[in-house]
Amino acid sequence: MVIVVNKETNEKEIKDALKKINNDPKKSKLADFFGALPDVFGDGLKYQKKIRI
Repeated sequence: MVIVVNKETNEKEIKDALKKINNDPKKSKLADFFGALPDVFGDGLKYQKKIRI
């Protein structure tokens, strides 16, 4: 999405456009994926060390 801001754009219009972007249901957030595979890898540090050996 693009927000066009020119000299005639007021503060209320900008805030409304930013709210519209932030409330976009299609946009994924990090919280959607946090803890998605809690028991697959176990401790993250141990898993990384095992993979890198």
